[in-house]
Amino acid sequence: MWILTFLGFGMACTVWVLFIQTRARKLRSGNWDDLVAQIQPMHMRGLEIVALDHLNPGRDQLKLEPAEIWALVGGTEGLRRMEVNADLMVSLAAYVRRWNYEEAVIVAERIRHDAVQLKQALRKLRRASLSASNQIKAPFYIHQAAAAYYLMTKRLINLYKANQYMLYPRLAEVL
Repeated sequence: MWILTFLGFGMACTVWVLFIQTRARKLRSGNWDDLVAQIQPMHMRGLEIVALDHLNPGRDQLKLEPAEIWALVGGTEGLRRMEVNADLMVSLAAYVRRWNYEEAVIVAERIRHDAVQLKQALRKLRRASLSASNQIKAPFYIHQAAAAYYLMTKRLINLYKANQYMLYPRLAEVL
């Protein structure tokens, strides 16, 4: 019985790795216009409020209520869009290697690291939503996701501003 479980787990892992590799290859092969066109709009002002509340704590650290945090990031749809856009931003950062390899590699790695933090926070949020006792942790995970997404957008915008001023305005408009 344990052999079947082990084989099933192995097959599931293999399928997951193939899915991730196919998705990454698709993102890498896209041209710049295609990548930018796939970015889904976000309510950046609300997201910025939540992110800065996390990144720059003030004297009143409890000013945002959980329902307000949820609304500011756009709820379930906003979180889904953040996850989709994260992969696109990593690809857009890697695209800059064509013009400035040294800086782009470092910034792209920072953005990739932010994307990992974003996805970890979203996974934890999904797990917390399944358990009533863990739902108290949800605002913390939303704060982490918003902060990671905010940092990703700022890093990407500044990378393009410094290295590709012709493409920068369009990217800034969609982000």
